Amino acid sequence: FKLILSSLCALFWFPGSGCTYAEVKVKAQDTNAATSCKSSGKSRCSRKHVAILVVIILILVLAVYLIIKYGPTAGSQKGSTTSSLTNQEDTTTLSHIPERAPVCPTAWRKHGRKCYFFSPEREPKDWNASRAECTAMGSDLVVIDSKEELNFLHKRSKDKYYFLGLTYSPEEQKWKWINNVEHDPAMFSISRPYSDYDCTAIGFGEVHATGCGGDNTTQNMCEKAPTMTKRH
Repeated sequence: FKLILSSLCALFWFPGSGCTYAEVKVKAQDTNAATSCKSSGKSRCSRKHVAILVVIILILVLAVYLIIKYGPTAGSQKGSTTSSLTNQEDTTTLSHIPERAPVCPTAWRKHGRKCYFFSPEREPKDWNASRAECTAMGSDLVVIDSKEELNFLHKRSKDKYYFLGLTYSPEEQKWKWINNVEHDPAMFSISRPYSDYDCTAIGFGEVHATGCGGDNTTQNMCEKAPTMTKRH
């Protein structure tokens, strides 16, 4: 029994437990055990073998118990850590979503970075009256900035004409937009068949010069920037 305690003490030694390696006198015990086996016969030796086997079984049982007890905990911690990282990534992704979105008023059509209003009325209006109507809605006549916008407006004006914010300056002899930018002929070409055709209209797949007096075939078209509205 003393040999069993000594073996356990040697296998499971912890600082401060009161058990040291010095207390396990392996050589003396081995000598005594050999003498005892010779004097007492096989019976005493068999009991020692059984005791050693019991110790080994207890160690195995303890090892299995520790694996069962702490194995799932480690897995749970790993799963918890993974879940926490995923939640952090989701939070980071949501934080990059803008809180405000560009919105156009009712009856206006959003395209790109602009809102467009296509008036359904066919009442005769001159160019100045059309611009005044746009100004009253916080907008202005359309200024075409790109080929992509030009194509969009061509599709919207397949069977009607709309005034544009592009007029001819007789003094400068140039076509200029209402934002004082000179017209780029690479965008589209304009023919001015009559000297009093100082305004422009888009419709039926082309942009052409027209009189600024307007008629019942020319409708009004306005544009403005969208307003930024908080997401719901």
